[in-house]
Amino acid sequence: MILKDIFEQVEKNIDSLVAKQVDWAAGASREEFQAARAGKLKLHFFDREVPDEWLSDIKGKKVLCLAGAGGLQAPLLACAGAKVTVIDLSDKMLDQDRAVAERENLQMEIVKGNMCDLSMFGEGTFDYIINPPSLMYVPEPGAVFRECYRVLSKGGVFIMMAPNPINYVCDHIDDADGGYYKAVHRMPFCSTDHDDSDWIEYGNTMETYLGGLIDCGFLINGYMECQMEDITELYFMTRAVKN
Repeated sequence: MILKDIFEQVEKNIDSLVAKQVDWAAGASREEFQAARAGKLKLHFFDREVPDEWLSDIKGKKVLCLAGAGGLQAPLLACAGAKVTVIDLSDKMLDQDRAVAERENLQMEIVKGNMCDLSMFGEGTFDYIINPPSLMYVPEPGAVFRECYRVLSKGGVFIMMAPNPINYVCDHIDDADGGYYKAVHRMPFCSTDHDDSDWIEYGNTMETYLGGLIDCGFLINGYMECQMEDITELYFMTRAVKN
């Protein structure tokens, strides 16, 4: 598939999930907004949180929520005093932010666009980029990293969340004892190589993620992992600084 077709299908897939009211598109709670306004900003990393020290100076900073619509991160950052721009491929996700911004009387720039192409933003525009899990929908994450490096100011911070390769290496094998996981896929992984559904998702190596950040010039100075209930569902989060 060509990139245009890939991203058109990804947009349709995400829009359909929002229509089904998946939990990650539900937006933040009133209590979370109140806490952010009171200086107690909390951004969730599944059942963990982005460390406070990673966001300690966020007030007044220019922040890009990259592929981060859905009424969650962007409005909370705006409540905490950041100057927020959110960009996303999905109109339905962006509609969530528009609704929350109106309800909470927040000033946010809301942009429909592709995370691989940030050409609408000038070099050194942002102090922070927050990227919730979304790189699994991109064939080549390096394109995203290069754009992030360009639009960040010197010393700017890129906080990225992504699935560990183990998410894609294993398949569940059913048996009489309840089943087990077996490593069957090599990385990199593409869902369309293994089934004919409309769902498109990519699994990348840690070399692609961490090595890609380093190759662009980022200094990685923070790392966390979150293990979900499913033993193969493991996510990681990095904090990287533009040198």
